[in-house]
Amino acid sequence: MAKTEEVELKQSISFGAVVATIGSILIALGVAWLIALNWSDIPAALKVSILVLATVGSYTTGVLFRTNDYEKIGGSLLVLGALLYTLSIFLIAQTFHLSTSIQSNASLLLLAWIGIFLAAYIFNSSSSLIIALAEFLVWVSLQYFSFVELFKDDFSVGILTIIYLFVSIGLYGLTQIHKSKDHKFSSVYRYWTAFYVLLLTYILSFQSLLPMLWPKGFELSANVLSFLIIISLVAIVLAIIGIFMSISKNKLSGKEVIGFISLVVLYILLISLASFVSGESVFRGSISGSLWVMWLFDNILFILVILAVIGYGTRYQSAKIVNLAIMFFALDIITRYIGFVLDFGGQIGFAVMSIIGGIILIAGGWGIEKWRKRLIEKTKERSDQDYAIY
Repeated sequence: MAKTEEVELKQSISFGAVVATIGSILIALGVAWLIALNWSDIPAALKVSILVLATVGSYTTGVLFRTNDYEKIGGSLLVLGALLYTLSIFLIAQTFHLSTSIQSNASLLLLAWIGIFLAAYIFNSSSSLIIALAEFLVWVSLQYFSFVELFKDDFSVGILTIIYLFVSIGLYGLTQIHKSKDHKFSSVYRYWTAFYVLLLTYILSFQSLLPMLWPKGFELSANVLSFLIIISLVAIVLAIIGIFMSISKNKLSGKEVIGFISLVVLYILLISLASFVSGESVFRGSISGSLWVMWLFDNILFILVILAVIGYGTRYQSAKIVNLAIMFFALDIITRYIGFVLDFGGQIGFAVMSIIGGIILIAGGWGIEKWRKRLIEKTKERSDQDYAIY
């Protein structure tokens, strides 16, 4: 009976945390909306004061709640503080006419995610770390866009994919660093490493994108080269430090390291070979054999990565990572089916394929859900048996 009450208590706490988090987001949106409606009529000094007080007040209240054993509610208020902090940076910059270009917005976002990142460690807040990592993803893209002219010859999707690849390498290194210290942030970095790898593989699985990775006439500018070198060096250093720290404490196997390095090599090979199909047509009936081979290789790699991530999540008892991999698997099936329908062509053909595909997807959805539940149960069984995640 006591065990049942404990489960119900945990569920109620979890539900309360969800409600509080949603409330924090709504408050941030409400404050932003009210300020936006009257922004032009508010004096600059008052604008800054309102934003600073709202941010400091949210962080202070969050800390007080956590101090009084309201961990989840306090964490939600820290999330609100992170959102208000980001909002404050951009609104203050707008007040003084600082956000006038892509580069200036990238610089402001840099200040935002670094500040939230530091606050995540100061207040030991996983939710704040998630927001920082999400803003970091946007900043990396925005910073790259600021160095190039979109839809011009000097814009390369291939460079952007390489940047994402090195970011995932850096996240893997941070995972190992925190795992070696038994820090709770290791699970956050582990999830985001899996997300980056799956997202990158999914993007590369599109046939129409491969010829666009390396456009003809592309030249690497000095700014982009410097940015790429900095990102890659930081990522490699973090990975090396993290791997050695985990191995020295017997919390990382050599097989996992070899598997991760092999995956990185495959990605580099894949992105590099895309230069051979640069500018090729992807219209029906005009696709070259080399493009078909590369596309098939991409999708086989995607399936292998999904299976590897599922194994990764099962090993570390992470139901979230397993669910993430299953979600990308379902997304891949739906995407490939839509592409097949478009290639099939014709109104009658579309109707027939829609009916057949609908039946297949319903059956497949049942199978995927059954598979997902079995994997989750397997993960929980290992957890109940005190399975060592290291």
